[in-house]
Amino acid sequence: MATANSAQHRKGESGFNTPLVVLGALAVIFLVYAFALFMQGGFLKVQEMEKAYKIADAPADETVQDAVAEQRAKLDAGYRWVNQEQGTVGLPLEDAKDQLVRKLRTQQVTEGMEEQAGSQ
Repeated sequence: MATANSAQHRKGESGFNTPLVVLGALAVIFLVYAFALFMQGGFLKVQEMEKAYKIADAPADETVQDAVAEQRAKLDAGYRWVNQEQGTVGLPLEDAKDQLVRKLRTQQVTEGMEEQAGSQ
């Protein structure tokens, strides 16, 4: 028995079937790739279903479109009272941004001047 093993080792044979192992590895790689494609296809289908469920089409009803246009016109019209008793005013978004930027810049300049005065 020992002589048979040593004879195989001398020839360079280890009893390891290399072509079969390579073929098996290629089969496993192919199966993993096919499974990944299958999973990706399922994911894309579910993603499309979710997108269709979550994104509503624009309403075709003219009354809804008219109401939206009316609300947009109110928002873009300029300054208006939202609640006069509480003193809440509505204004266009661009005007609100400009006022906020001016207010923050004024605060920064004022704080900077106070720091300079305090360090002198």
